[in-house]
Amino acid sequence: MKSIKKRSKRLLAEIEAAAGRLVALSADLDLFQGLCETAGQIGVCAATLAEQVSAADKSEAALVLVQSPELARLADFADLDAISLLEERMFAVQADLEQGEIGRFLQQMLEKSEKLYAALLQSIQQLLELAEAAEQN
Repeated sequence: MKSIKKRSKRLLAEIEAAAGRLVALSADLDLFQGLCETAGQIGVCAATLAEQVSAADKSEAALVLVQSPELARLADFADLDAISLLEERMFAVQADLEQGEIGRFLQQMLEKSEKLYAALLQSIQQLLELAEAAEQN
């Protein structure tokens, strides 16, 4: 079985990559500003936590992970439903426009965003479960 340190570093890399994809997707789009900011903050948080875990000895990595304020911030982000907020904004905009090409575009962007955000949240949840298991050991 892989160590807590290796598993957490892998999950943090996944979180950081997923957040980066969301930032790239949503950058410079006014409607997606909230999602872009949230994803950027998640990426910074994951990078900071990855540095802390990497700097720790293998035997202390679990404690560093569990006690990190960044882990608590990631937990808060996991509870934040940024996609629902984006969805509300998109449907409000779409209601003002004729159904057609722009409506399909907005729906496609929403679906892409939902998939990327779901993958991001899944990685955060796995990291939180790993931290919980580490705390119990």
